[in-house]
Amino acid sequence: MKIGFSVASPEVNTPQLPAQQGDLDANLDVLAGLGYDGVELSVRLPEELDVAAIEKAVSTRDLEIASIHTAAIGFQDKLWLCHPDEAVRTEALARLISAIDVAAHFSVDVLVGSFRGKIGGSEEARSWMYDAFRRGSDHAAHHGNRVLFEPQARFSVDFGFTAQDGAAFAAELDSPGFGVMLDTYHMNIEDASFARSIFECREHLHYLQISDSNRMYPGGGHIDYGEIINALQAIDFEGYLSMQILREPSYAKAAEWGIMHLRSLIGD
Repeated sequence: MKIGFSVASPEVNTPQLPAQQGDLDANLDVLAGLGYDGVELSVRLPEELDVAAIEKAVSTRDLEIASIHTAAIGFQDKLWLCHPDEAVRTEALARLISAIDVAAHFSVDVLVGSFRGKIGGSEEARSWMYDAFRRGSDHAAHHGNRVLFEPQARFSVDFGFTAQDGAAFAAELDSPGFGVMLDTYHMNIEDASFARSIFECREHLHYLQISDSNRMYPGGGHIDYGEIINALQAIDFEGYLSMQILREPSYAKAAEWGIMHLRSLIGD
């Protein structure tokens, strides 16, 4: 297992996103100094990114891109894959396709959580969501990567709350370009058991976002990360554990304490 941290590309600026924003080079310096393996890059305008510059900034620090994250597109620009306005849906899908292209450059996956929008109980809206994920996953499959669906707590979304919901959606879409990621913060609210959810989602699980029960660094709340690590090791999970947390008492300290806690459990 590898350990990552969520940071934002330079065009992202929203307080709703639990990722480190601001000077990308300075943020990468902190993670490199602490021994992180990679960064989850949260993007807003993927088609405008200087991919070569980002690749150089990451590789020269012996880091790698762990994934491309999409929530800032919704938070900052009010674009969602499922929305009553067709123009919003069209632009959101275009951003997703561009994010998939950027992710393909780094041979990683694209994470979709709240960026999916809400269906509101409408069958028409449900078809919009299915269409967006189908088109996104088809595009990803063509490029050899995946769109990863994130189950979230019902205060954030109205479709796909548990790991089991995510696995069922993945089985329904049945695409090599589609999979599931889990987030321990949301699992702590919606899932009955961390271990059971990880086991029952194992065929589709490719990535975990990590934060404690209070959105703090792992070890800063009451989640039993020993149970989570044991379950992941039992299914031979080799993907990323990526921290998406409140940066308290500071970015550097939260990143330090979080990686120390996870490394103590993983044994690396």
